[in-house]
Amino acid sequence: MIDVDAVWSALAHPARRHLVQALRDGPLPTGAVHDALAHLGQTSSRFATQRHLQVLREADLVLVTQRGRERLNALNGSTLHRATTGWLPAPDRAMATSLDRLRFTAEREDPTMSTINSLHVAQSITIAAPLERVWSALVDEPSQWWGSPYLLIADARPQLTIDAQLGGQVREVVADHQASWGTITEVSPGRLLAWTGGMGMGGAATGTVEYRLDPDGDGTRVTVTHVAIGPFAQGTIDAYDYGWADLQARLRAWVEDGSAYGVAGHNAAPEFSFEASART
Repeated sequence: MIDVDAVWSALAHPARRHLVQALRDGPLPTGAVHDALAHLGQTSSRFATQRHLQVLREADLVLVTQRGRERLNALNGSTLHRATTGWLPAPDRAMATSLDRLRFTAEREDPTMSTINSLHVAQSITIAAPLERVWSALVDEPSQWWGSPYLLIADARPQLTIDAQLGGQVREVVADHQASWGTITEVSPGRLLAWTGGMGMGGAATGTVEYRLDPDGDGTRVTVTHVAIGPFAQGTIDAYDYGWADLQARLRAWVEDGSAYGVAGHNAAPEFSFEASART
């Protein structure tokens, strides 16, 4: 279960709140994090910055990923979501998200202007099931946990399929109508699955989604990252950050409880309480 006290204790310090703000636009190496805090007068030394990062990592608010020789610090949007707007019932969460997107659009200097942006989402949860079961649910049973509104074929309940081999497709199928989310570019059975494609962003946008599974005690740690680039607005980035957190919750509900919130079941976001949805 998520340690709510640890999350709010971590966020109680102004330097760590500034650190979270610095990571909102994407992952940063530790040196860049320190420079950002030092510029704001929020840290006295690199040791202090490292300590702030460690507190956030222990609260599961920051994940560390490797890019070449660099260690990147990225927000774990899943934990942040569950400790904040995750307290709200599903309809209120959706309304709060929509209102925030409206606020952001209204505050932009030119809301109609499209610019090339980059996206980096990192979500990590622990599911109370063996790695083999989680992998099976991920690649063999996507229709049980993936569903509306994250669908390409409108006004239908397509079957979701993941052909977990190099060159395979992640796609929706309704009769003779098919739509692709991407092509499998990396796979290590039971451990890693990655695909590259448009991911429903439209236009020239493209990116790569990676699911990584690691043993975590008696359960399985599931980390999903989505890196993309294209002519999309900040609101799109916020929407995908929320969407991956939602799909992670649906995957966990299916594996742990047998509750299907994908197209084969409710085809909607889970409506259980924060306490029930936060089992990690």
